[in-house]
Amino acid sequence: MKSILVTGSEGFVGSHLVKTLKETLYKIVPVCHPLLVPKRGRYVPLDITNAESTREVMKAYKPDIVFHLAAVSSVAKSFNDRPLTYSTNIMGTLHLLESAKQLDKPVRFFFVSTCEVYGGGENLTETAPIVLKNPYAISKYAAELICRDDGVENIGWIILRPFTHTGPGQGDNFVLPTIARQVVEIEKGKRPPLVEIGNTEITREFMNIGDIVSAYKLSVEKCQVQEIYNIACSKGHTLGQAIQILQSVSKKKFEVKVDAAKLRKVDIPVLTGNGEKFSRTAGWHPRIKFEKTLEDLLNYWRAQVR
Repeated sequence: MKSILVTGSEGFVGSHLVKTLKETLYKIVPVCHPLLVPKRGRYVPLDITNAESTREVMKAYKPDIVFHLAAVSSVAKSFNDRPLTYSTNIMGTLHLLESAKQLDKPVRFFFVSTCEVYGGGENLTETAPIVLKNPYAISKYAAELICRDDGVENIGWIILRPFTHTGPGQGDNFVLPTIARQVVEIEKGKRPPLVEIGNTEITREFMNIGDIVSAYKLSVEKCQVQEIYNIACSKGHTLGQAIQILQSVSKKKFEVKVDAAKLRKVDIPVLTGNGEKFSRTAGWHPRIKFEKTLEDLLNYWRAQVR
């Protein structure tokens, strides 16, 4: 039985992906940071910024596939902590690749990059110019280049560039979860009927996490090595549109206020992609409507806020 080692398995996307991959015939090796090991389930603790520990784990489990999700994934946090961002996203990726190389066997290495490397635009294809506007994007593109290093002979890399996605379990340091949490706090009388937000005009795809992990599962089965794939639905929504939907389904009315503290240092007005290459390869198309995604977020926070 072939094995898949998943880094960042304790995270938002990783936790959903591990559940989905368990439906396959692969042996799943869920790896997570030692300080973030969940209370339930069996996980392999690993700090990927530690080269020696990474070698030991890779040698012990000898995976056939590495699905690398572990990262500092917040743009805001990347501005606030560049050293951690670069150490985790760049050096962590390098440690995994070097450790996989030393296994002396073919390894497929799925690196989850980001649409942020494009720096903005509409209907962006994989050949669109790279425009790096924040430390997060810089770190992810640097890691892409490390994956593509010809010196790693036995590694069949596949780079995935997902566009914006959300859903239950995503931290409230991301935009839609923080709005959903505020709405629920208003519903429960824990805050006045006012949602504070940054730029309401930004446009993103806001795909559902269920569609994303479905795409990741298919990528393992269908994608060709030494290729880059956008995972995109090609349809954007503004934050203003999201707020209007949340206002229509909230149990209490609320107003909206733009908070200057929530505005990014470098904002990208529009970021939507062209996912035709991946769709042709994997037969994937997003199925979950934006309204359902927002409903899922609200229900998640209704269960969390006491």
